[in-house]
Amino acid sequence: MAPPAWDAVFRHQHREDMGKWFGHQCVARIMAAARAEALRVRLGDNDWEQYYWRHLYSPRGAEFRLSLFPLPAHVDGRTTWSKAFRGQPELIPQSRYLNLCRDGERFRFLGKTRARWRPKAVICLSHRHTDEYIEAFSLGGLASEEYALQPADQVRRLRLFTKDGTTWIICPAIGGSAGMTSQVQLDAFGKFLGTCLAESDFQHCVDLDAVEHTPPARPERLPEPYQMRLPAEAVGCRTGEARAGNCETFA
Repeated sequence: MAPPAWDAVFRHQHREDMGKWFGHQCVARIMAAARAEALRVRLGDNDWEQYYWRHLYSPRGAEFRLSLFPLPAHVDGRTTWSKAFRGQPELIPQSRYLNLCRDGERFRFLGKTRARWRPKAVICLSHRHTDEYIEAFSLGGLASEEYALQPADQVRRLRLFTKDGTTWIICPAIGGSAGMTSQVQLDAFGKFLGTCLAESDFQHCVDLDAVEHTPPARPERLPEPYQMRLPAEAVGCRTGEARAGNCETFA
């Protein structure tokens, strides 16, 4: 089964709502910066917006998104978990549902999906769920690398694992005082991610289509010395036969 995608029908049905999806817009900022890094082009101010509306999670795109625990932790901000899922004893209390994901098929499904699609990078949002990411993707016993991302004053720490041609990057969540929220942080993380990827991973969006009345973004090549590099220990993510992409595992 292919990972879920935002196809043309989905985008048409949710066009009014997409403007409100802050978290996904942040992912688009990350991927637009990764694209610029992989293509060795200058990142435009509106690239993230064009990437968001045209390419994010597209069927033939560079990324897909999955969750450790697919049900929303907060349904609407007012309804309690027990009320939202009453009549479904396997989901109540919430701890039973979480254990069902860990010990049932959900975590195994994530591991099998990674093995089948062989993404070059898996982005694991929120250090709070590090143990669960390690369990879901069978990373226990592997050595990890620490990386400090500091595009400005604040440092955001990344933890990297590499196995079977995939690099897992456990990073701060999107939003919150300790998360990645600013454009500078998201762009810097995207450029770091882009060092895992290649030009061929973004052939579907070498030229970004215009959104509304904005002009299309054309690649402006940068000189070779501009390119960033991962630490040598993480270079294993560069596998030519692997499918392009990263699995956003929102917990």
